[in-house]
Amino acid sequence: MILAAVVLAAVAGAGWAGAGDTGYRRAVGICLMAAACLLALTGGTVLSRATTNQARAFLGHGPDREDPAGGAGLTAAGVLLFVTLPLLVLGLVLVG
Repeated sequence: MILAAVVLAAVAGAGWAGAGDTGYRRAVGICLMAAACLLALTGGTVLSRATTNQARAFLGHGPDREDPAGGAGLTAAGVLLFVTLPLLVLGLVLVG
């Protein structure tokens, strides 16, 4: 996730710096902070579960809940701590 966000921010920063008068380093830093914010909002399974709530209610099922012992990957708290915060700090360092 971190590598994909850094590559995406580098490409978006290059496009932004090329189109405007912002320096590349500052543009990449701002794009990294934006990617960190997006990952903080969508890093867990909250949005994917919210889209199925209406269908589950129509079928008479209760809301879908996360399995606490799933072990399939990072939870929302793990994404926040281990992905979002390092991206945010790196973006702040690049902005200055």
